[in-house]
Amino acid sequence: MTPGVFVCTGCALWAARRATTFAVVRRLPAASLKALVRWARPHAHALSLEQARTAIPILPSGDLDRTAAFWTRIGFIETDRYPGYLLLNSGDAELHFSQPDGAVSPGECFVHIGDARQLWKRLKEEAVDGIGPITDTDYGLREFIAADPDGNRVRFGSPTR
Repeated sequence: MTPGVFVCTGCALWAARRATTFAVVRRLPAASLKALVRWARPHAHALSLEQARTAIPILPSGDLDRTAAFWTRIGFIETDRYPGYLLLNSGDAELHFSQPDGAVSPGECFVHIGDARQLWKRLKEEAVDGIGPITDTDYGLREFIAADPDGNRVRFGSPTR
């Protein structure tokens, strides 16, 4: 954003659709996006980073059914699905997946959990593919990586106590 430069809603929507590879943004009806813009204007003061509490990654998926099957084995629950978009939750953790229009690189994120060793042990006992070794880090966390069939890597970690 450039201070003092304003863009009309129509131009902003056009630019957003041109700039993203996420099909869900490209398919949103203009009325939905315009309603969001109208809502955000009077609430702009509440959207500062000081108020931010959660960031949710949007990871790419070549096949949402395959992605849902993998992450539900880990312990996530499918909470919603739209054309080209999948939402999964486990406690306070939330992962979103989108089917991009073109080739993209896999993503990566970190999820804080209560006991990484307990989850890692269960996943290894169930022979879930894509589960890496568990390690204790020099920065006080016990971590392991789960890599899904699309190459996305989610690092799960908990304090070593």
